[in-house]
Amino acid sequence: MKAHALRFLGLVGRKVGLFVAIFLIASLALFTAIRAIPGDPVALRLKNPDPERVAQERARLGLDDPVIHQYVIYVKRFWTGDWGRSLLSARPVREDVSRYFPATLELSFCGLFLGILIGVLTAVFAEVFHLGILRRLSFLLGTIGLTLPIFWIGLLSLIVGSLWLGWFPGGGRFDFSLIKPANVTGFLTIDSLLEGDPVKLGAALNYLALPAFCLSFYPAAQVCSILRARLQDPHLVTLVAALRARGLGPVRIWMRHVLKVVSAPVVTVIGTNFGALLGGAVLTETVFSWPGLGRYMVTAVLDRDLYVVQNVLLLVILLVVSVVFLADFIAYLINPVAIRDSEGEES
Repeated sequence: MKAHALRFLGLVGRKVGLFVAIFLIASLALFTAIRAIPGDPVALRLKNPDPERVAQERARLGLDDPVIHQYVIYVKRFWTGDWGRSLLSARPVREDVSRYFPATLELSFCGLFLGILIGVLTAVFAEVFHLGILRRLSFLLGTIGLTLPIFWIGLLSLIVGSLWLGWFPGGGRFDFSLIKPANVTGFLTIDSLLEGDPVKLGAALNYLALPAFCLSFYPAAQVCSILRARLQDPHLVTLVAALRARGLGPVRIWMRHVLKVVSAPVVTVIGTNFGALLGGAVLTETVFSWPGLGRYMVTAVLDRDLYVVQNVLLLVILLVVSVVFLADFIAYLINPVAIRDSEGEES
């Protein structure tokens, strides 16, 4: 027990050190890149950018200070939450993030949940029932999810679901003919559920269905592929045969023994692909006109909105890294032996 605790503390120490290193590298890279882009962001913001007014605004924003001093102030303000105002909208960046980020999180979580559900059910049913059609379906799912571009899947689902069948709206997040539910969590589905209005809940789910389905292909393919490989491992097949010989039922075998063995790598895969999921959300938001953080960041980069790019992109990077590390911790707690073995193979 003591050795297990020490190994876990060692894992935490390594992840904390890696987190600090990633933060320093990412913040310095963003700080340098945004200043290397040609053009003056202050001049782009002002409608009549005469030199004197531009100089005054640059001095007010501290853009004429030494570069090292600017970087230190940038890091300090990031951790204190003082992210400044958008150079284009003049709204506080934190206010814009609180407006757009819940939409991206709702879409990402729904796509992730749907992808995990589809991937797990497809892989497990294919191995439990030994049906050729299910195994071919699991292989097809992995091929489609890992090879087809997500924007192509989005356009195809939009054409079929919205234009041909007419079952789903062509874009947006909510029906403008309805009054939005009170903003409690920022998730329209949960807020509609808390309000107890089935009409608003149905509208939120209807707008969410196509983009979440599009975003679910990648995690579904990842989960299905890793599960299929694990379930076909000869050691696991031998374990299942031995448990059946002892008279254990299929539910107990799969829920208590098999899933415990295969869940750790699945959790790790989900965590490591969270960044790819957010990247896919940017494309999905563009295809479906979803008012999320992805579209907001793309606009900020094109317009060189200094404070938005510096702070929001760094926030997303740290969020992705945190989710990956959290997945590693959960996987270690589920199955320390599997994680230790995988680390030994990598080294």
